[in-house]
Amino acid sequence: MEPARRSARIRRRSTAFAVAVVVLALGACTREDGAPPTGDDGSAQTSPPPITSAESYVFTDAAGIEARLTLHEQDSSLTVANDTGEPLPRPGVFVLDARDGSRVRWTVVDADLLPSGEDTEFTVERPPVPEAKNIGLVVMTFGGEDYGAFVPPAPGTAA
Repeated sequence: MEPARRSARIRRRSTAFAVAVVVLALGACTREDGAPPTGDDGSAQTSPPPITSAESYVFTDAAGIEARLTLHEQDSSLTVANDTGEPLPRPGVFVLDARDGSRVRWTVVDADLLPSGEDTEFTVERPPVPEAKNIGLVVMTFGGEDYGAFVPPAPGTAA
């Protein structure tokens, strides 16, 4: 078989495979009757609104984790409420610098296993860079694994 013909056949097979994958993926996003997923009461299922605070970055998790990171002049404080029913690995925080996207790890002092059903407060040591005005994204970690981003402070909102 000629190389050009073989190449065209491979492209057609690749294209057919890609189309089949997309069709299957889209079909998995709806119920058999074509309606969007619903909650127990029959209403459309949506994510809960994020919790915001005027003075803290807030992280929440559907599993039962709530963390608040409050920036102070020299350092910061991190409060973690663990209502997951299981202990959590040691907490951590990293920040993406809004100017260049660099990842900067902040040190959670005396980070340790977090028992379920307890609120624990930690001091967080921040390096001088980035300054608060250059914080792009703040991410919560447990045991070195990324759990998600904090919602930034929203001045004028209830905690």
